[in-house]
Amino acid sequence: MLGQHAKQRLSRPGQQQCICGTLQGRRPRCSWSRSYRKSGRASVVAVRASVDIEEEDLLQVKDRHKWYEPKFCAEDQPDWNIGSFVSSQQVSPEYRLVTVEAEVSRERIPLRSAYKAAGQRACVRVNNGVERHCTVASPPFPETVNELPLFKVRGDLFAHEIKLPREPISVKAELTLLVTRKEAPELYGMGPDDVVEVGPFGGEGLDLRGSPLMAIYQCPTIVIFVSGRGIATLRALLESSPDVANLNLAFRRDVRVYYKVPNSASIVFGDRFEEWEALGPVRVLTTTVSFQDAFDDDQSLTYDPDTTGALILVGGDEEAEKAAREVCRDAEITRVLADSAQPAPVQFLSANPFVDIESGGRRFNRSVSSIKG
Repeated sequence: MLGQHAKQRLSRPGQQQCICGTLQGRRPRCSWSRSYRKSGRASVVAVRASVDIEEEDLLQVKDRHKWYEPKFCAEDQPDWNIGSFVSSQQVSPEYRLVTVEAEVSRERIPLRSAYKAAGQRACVRVNNGVERHCTVASPPFPETVNELPLFKVRGDLFAHEIKLPREPISVKAELTLLVTRKEAPELYGMGPDDVVEVGPFGGEGLDLRGSPLMAIYQCPTIVIFVSGRGIATLRALLESSPDVANLNLAFRRDVRVYYKVPNSASIVFGDRFEEWEALGPVRVLTTTVSFQDAFDDDQSLTYDPDTTGALILVGGDEEAEKAAREVCRDAEITRVLADSAQPAPVQFLSANPFVDIESGGRRFNRSVSSIKG
């Protein structure tokens, strides 16, 4: 009995034991145990074969590597988005203020196509017609309107949520445009029954970040020369939220706006002058003569040319810009920023970090030359 127990303990674990031993001590041979081991090996081989086939099929999937590439939000969204008509108001004999509801969600609008700074121009078309580039009067949209889309883009979840595919969040906001009948007849006469589309915004806007005017201690005093469509850019700049580039009016010593118009009936946004003056030390002075006369007649302005900056917003009018620069030259104001000066294009990151290397871009060439040097 002791030998029988020892023989059972020395056997392989998990293998079914056979008790058909003989008195001669020969090792028992059971046909069913051998067949059991053969069937087990066959099943393992069959499973491995099936796995290999599935992996080979998976490798055949087209563009499988793109499943693992990083992607920026809204890069696969269309460039044009459907908007809706809100209102249209005649604000002067020449200009009409048109307001549309546009898509501003960061899940639907990529950063390169978004409205980011005052001075950018909106690309709009009505009834699938001609693309029109219009001056924007409303300030850039604050970051607070994209709180939920940005929360989702980061991959964050609330306590009650689970990771499931969800549709991009849509956020609508009002976009106000200043148009003329000559430049954009479709927008000028647009009504509620028309279909409006908003595309990528053009330009980089005012180059405040690259100019000394952004520094409140270097330029505590700012004089602004405005005419024509530049009044829309002025409104967008003065009413901008703190999370976008603005003049920080509350920290300035003095801000003077010289608004040149042909006559009193041509004043645009005259009802908002008091609101602008309540934002800080701002005074809006209108003139029907010239910038030089308006600047000379302002006896209440005390300034130091070394700590004064000038901003010229004339909407592309070369003669008006030249007249404003002459005033700055006579006043010895050297820090001047005009809306005609466009900053350098912003270089956005690519989803593929080796895109410059693959295309032989300038960045790759510079890095190679620096390594060789």
